[in-house]
Amino acid sequence: MFHSFRAAVAQARRHGDLYFAALVDQQSISAAFGEASSLWQGWIYSPAVTVWVFLSQCLSPDHSCREAVARLVAWRTAQGLAPCSADTGAYCTARDALPEAACQELVRRSGRDLEGQAPNGWLWRGRRVCIVDGSTITMPDTTENQAEYPQPNTQAPGCGLPIARVLVVFSLAVGAVLEAAIGQYKGKQTGENSLFRTLHHTLSEGDVVLADRCYSGWFDAALLAQRGIDIVVRKHQLRPSDFRTGVRLGKDDHLVRLADTQQLPSRAGFLHAARRRLPNTHRLRRLTYRWQPPQPVRTPAHQTTTQITRPLADATP
Repeated sequence: MFHSFRAAVAQARRHGDLYFAALVDQQSISAAFGEASSLWQGWIYSPAVTVWVFLSQCLSPDHSCREAVARLVAWRTAQGLAPCSADTGAYCTARDALPEAACQELVRRSGRDLEGQAPNGWLWRGRRVCIVDGSTITMPDTTENQAEYPQPNTQAPGCGLPIARVLVVFSLAVGAVLEAAIGQYKGKQTGENSLFRTLHHTLSEGDVVLADRCYSGWFDAALLAQRGIDIVVRKHQLRPSDFRTGVRLGKDDHLVRLADTQQLPSRAGFLHAARRRLPNTHRLRRLTYRWQPPQPVRTPAHQTTTQITRPLADATP
């Protein structure tokens, strides 16, 4: 799957015109933009064309606006349309006018459409698996960007760039983005866990969340369990494990009942209100997963925490 994805990206980069025009149709883009489509006055750079050109620019080898517009000229010629000007000014103006909310909605619609086309055999035992991960991005140092996404206090004024935190929910079946959230990097309640909590409502009962150890806290696991959602995460390195305790399921595999000891920010009143609706203890399964990597690695075994409490022989594919 990894090699096929790389091949698809390489093919898109070699494409001489608008590669995404055949993948993301104009109706889907118009539906995602809604009333914002009426803001476009140009007859060449419509919302659909602007998105197609922008996606092509993101995958192009040099990411230049000049090459992006050249791809548009080639596409119009192939469609039997009159070639447009090679000047990049109109394209840059149209690209800057793309609404952030409309782009996020287009990502969600595209991801849901792809996942809806996946056969049941691509699911894990008939259940949807969602991968959650976060990252950060920097942006041009403008007054507007600094006001919306201020740089952290560790950087001196004038020596850093505005930085935002991005959290994405992927579909394991098709590899597409299902949901995304963007927030500030600086300040309280701006971490990955806080962003992910804003997307809990987009998950469905029976889903499985696959994430790294950042999401292994008791509070987040209990919140998802309350919605009927299981987690599979790496155990945090600071949390000890004693496989002699709990209910033994196999070698390095047991069920434990953990008490609520996670500290929440004192000012986060809504988090404390949610905690009062949760049980005082929560049952989790911890096990050690070992594999034979093709090349030597530092840690060929991981300790995993999950709410899937079936015996190991029944839980693995």
